[in-house]
This record gives sequence, C-alpha cells and structure tokens, in this order.
Amino acid sequence: MSATQTSSRARTYALYTGAPRQAACDAVTALQPGAPLIPAPAQQAQLLLESEVFYWILNSQRHFFEYPFGIRYVQPTPHSIKLHLESDESLDSLMGGLLPSRAPMRTGRDEIYGLNGVRICARTDRGIELRRLGQPTSIQLTGPSRRAFQKAEAALARQIQSNGGEACWLVGDTWTPYEKQWDDERQPIAYESTWRDAAWLPSGLLRRLGLLHTVAVPQVVTGHEARLGEWWILHLEHDSDTGLRRAELVQALTDPHHGLPLELCGHRDLTPGESLGLVLLKSPDRTAALQLRYGRIDYPIKENRAQMFAAIRQRTSALTGEASLPPMPGCSGTG
Repeated sequence: MSATQTSSRARTYALYTGAPRQAACDAVTALQPGAPLIPAPAQQAQLLLESEVFYWILNSQRHFFEYPFGIRYVQPTPHSIKLHLESDESLDSLMGGLLPSRAPMRTGRDEIYGLNGVRICARTDRGIELRRLGQPTSIQLTGPSRRAFQKAEAALARQIQSNGGEACWLVGDTWTPYEKQWDDERQPIAYESTWRDAAWLPSGLLRRLGLLHTVAVPQVVTGHEARLGEWWILHLEHDSDTGLRRAELVQALTDPHHGLPLELCGHRDLTPGESLGLVLLKSPDRTAALQLRYGRIDYPIKENRAQMFAAIRQRTSALTGEASLPPMPGCSGTG
C-alpha cells in the first residue's frame, strides 16, 4: 500500500473511531490486505458482549465529559475492542456500569447489575481487560493510570458492599451462585431473540463511536434502547449556535464501505420549544432501528464545570458546515 493510500485510510479510520493520527496510521499499517477498516466481531459471543457494553454505557451516563460518554476513541479488532477513556471520572462511571454486582432489592429478589459473568482477566500499566467466563471475548479499558484503575475498583467494591450487595467480579474465575442462577434462568436481556438479532447495531455503534465527535458536534450524548433492543435511541444535545450536522452523520453511518447496514427512513426538523429534531434509520431486514433525537439546550455553567464546558465548546466549534437531508414528505422519523 502506498503512503498516500495509507494516509487516506488512516483519515477514514480516525473519522470512525476518533483515534489520533499516529494511532490511526499504526492501526491501518497493521491490517491484513483486504481487511475492513472497521471489522465486525469474529465471534457471536464478542458481538453480544459489545451490545451489552453499549447498553451499560448508555445507562451509566450521569456526568458531563469532554467526549461523548467520556471515551476519547476506540480501537476495534475482530476479537476485541479497546476503549480509551478520557479521565479518572469517566473511568469511575464506566467501571460502575460494566463490572457485575449483585444488588439486594426491597421486593425480596436480588438483581445483577453490569455484565453478568465478566471478570478482569488482565491488568496493564494503564488499563484492564474484561472477559466473560467461558467465552472468547475481550473488552479493554485504558487511558488513566494503574493507580486510577485500582482506586476506582476499590471504591466501587466498597460502595456495593456497604449497600449489602456483592462485588461479583472479585470472586475470581468462577461464577457466583447468584450469577449462575441469573444466567441459567436467562435473565440477561441478551438472551432475548429480538436482542440477539439486533445486537449488530449497538456493537457497530460502539466500534464507530468516534463519529459522535469527529462528524457530529453535540455537547452531550445520552440514549437508551427500546423494544427489547430492536430500537436504539440517541439524544444529541447541542448548544444554541452550533450546526446539527445531521446529514453528515447519516452519510457516515450509512456509508457502504465503513458504515452500518442502515437506510434513511424519515426525518423531522428541530423546532425549538415545540418538537425535537428526529432522524430514523432502519436496517433493510428490519431487525434493528436507530433513532437520532436532536435538541438544543444551553446548560448552566457552574464554576466546577467551566473548564469542562470550555473543552466541549472547543471540540464542537472545530467542525463547521452543514449539509441538508433529502426531502422525505410524510416521513417524520417517528417510526
């Protein structure tokens, strides 16, 4: 591959993953001839675990971060995905969502939160690797220091135990009795056939997470799933004077070479104070749908948030220009 081709492919890789220039070049250089830039998971178990990871990322979003979900960039491979976290605060948030714990419920039936059956299988100077027991899976978290990971893990375990729960990941390479019961009874939502048929979408979005800050310009992204994982909804909140860049994000998501098997099925313009802007994308086989909801809000900037919002504003102001979506009369994006 020529230097020009490598450079072009590295720019595309950086666009989808958010990776910095050198990391993108290294990733492209390491690819086998003909291999896709953004590979899909080679194993169904990896794909399903990534779909659950994306679910818990959405559910654990409680703070403001410079980058969406506090993830600076991702590095997907056929057998793993590495999430580069931006700060200790994003690490705390993500660890609390992913590591499995048993929580006592007032109804008398305990519940498992986080990724059932997942354990820390390796530690490095700047991260950890998660794997589900008995499955060929790998989720790597990296960015902060080893001490930050140790501190976050210890604080989370203390919090769980002080509330009468159990930090399941601490028992080692075995299932806790309650985790095993939870799994045997097929309580995890990933056992639902609807979820399994649609799992390619949250996994694919996780592997293309960079698009939410390299192409789109929201201040904050939140979201949730609906209809047992058939629908995924992302809320993209913008400030009052940035473009929405809806068409640019749709183009990247539906790109035939690097995007996902989605097609634009409708959209509705944002009318401040009246209605959200909507964009609806669906797969041709109708196994999954992605709805993008656009809003504008000027968050009150408290003193302890000033530096964070300055960083967000610097990020969102770096992208300018906005194309238009094609007219689709009668297709409002509501589904």
